[in-house]
Amino acid sequence: MTDLERIYAKVESLRVPLNILIELTNRCNEDCIHCFIKEARDKFSLSQDDRELDFNQISALFGELAREGTLNLIFTGGEAMLRGDFFQIARLAKDKNFAVTLFSNGQLIDEDNADRLAGIMPVCVYFSLYGADAFTHDKITGINGSFENLMRAVSLLRERRINVGFKTVVMRENLDQLREIFDLGKKMRIEKHDFGEEITGKIDGSCGPKRYQIDEGSLFDYYKGDIPQPNDRIEELPQAESLQKPLCGAGVFGACVSCYGDVYPCAEWRAPLGNIKYTPFKEIWHRNAGLLGELRSVKEYKDLADCRRCSLVNFCRRCPGRAFFEEKDWHSCYQGAYKRAAIKQRINAVLAEGR
Repeated sequence: MTDLERIYAKVESLRVPLNILIELTNRCNEDCIHCFIKEARDKFSLSQDDRELDFNQISALFGELAREGTLNLIFTGGEAMLRGDFFQIARLAKDKNFAVTLFSNGQLIDEDNADRLAGIMPVCVYFSLYGADAFTHDKITGINGSFENLMRAVSLLRERRINVGFKTVVMRENLDQLREIFDLGKKMRIEKHDFGEEITGKIDGSCGPKRYQIDEGSLFDYYKGDIPQPNDRIEELPQAESLQKPLCGAGVFGACVSCYGDVYPCAEWRAPLGNIKYTPFKEIWHRNAGLLGELRSVKEYKDLADCRRCSLVNFCRRCPGRAFFEEKDWHSCYQGAYKRAAIKQRINAVLAEGR
């Protein structure tokens, strides 16, 4: 067992909510074509009103999380910086010694806000980058000038020695620009650039954004390519060993808190565990019945019946949230994971032949 594995084993045994993502608002100043939140009301929400958590409620949550041992806070939205009290929230998180990460679109970062972020010095500010040029990026965000504003935001943060990362959703609209997008990140000395090709359905359960998902042929080419890094052949383990792989840590090491106070295993898995407007986070988190009880007892692929019957487990990286969305049962195999595992198996065979 590695040092990191030992740390996570300790965290799990102590029920520490190590990583908490907080959706500070659903409001946004972009209009992205693939957004899973815009114009959608979370049908799984337990909140009895549409009011965002206020500063006092967020402050109380931070107090609980500090006592529970949370280390990492990730602020997202919508666009988190649209909140008038964003910097007050971020400063409070920093004062409580959380490691703060921000997901943003960069549209509100001017000289003044860049200085204020430098005073907080987040672990990283991740920006959504969808194209290597203004035409592609702005077409996806629906906002003219968004690419130019983003590039300016990156420069302002880099000047202040703030770590910057990019997040790029791979879709039909930018598939032909992946090399240029990757090279742009390298040119701008971006510390981390995450690419992801799975598009999430809306929080109201509709699948509209998935029409931008790349097709199976393009998915094969993408996985076989070298962005963000060249493929290495995956060691093909015996089935019994493959089944010992750990499952996702959603609800085990961390959770998501929506702007309305709902607590979910993660942002993609809208299965409500409780709502902090009515129940303290500590009480929600330490329940060992219901979904949380299941999550903490189902730890490896071998604990899922569909996985035990599957020959592709060695290549699979299933997401329980997507299984829940597609199959309404997080235990089940779902087509997205099966298709990707099959493609990776094919690529592995090609790499083994040296082609």
